[in-house]
Amino acid sequence: MMVTPINSDWRYKDDNFQKRSFVLSGFVRMKIPLTKDVYEFCDYIISQGYQFDLGSLNVVDQQIREEFRKYQEAFE
Repeated sequence: MMVTPINSDWRYKDDNFQKRSFVLSGFVRMKIPLTKDVYEFCDYIISQGYQFDLGSLNVVDQQIREEFRKYQEAFE
């Protein structure tokens, strides 16, 4: 089994922790339970370089909800 050092794994960079926290906070605001699927979605959306419109939290929450719906449909 190959072990990846933490400092070389993209998920553990400070910038990505902040992005993950931002996306997760959208799920909290929308009262969506933080399940394994939600955490996997956060990794997926960050790895794809998705940029959220930061003009309004309501808009961001709508974008997160829509992208999560697409993600769930694609991986069902």
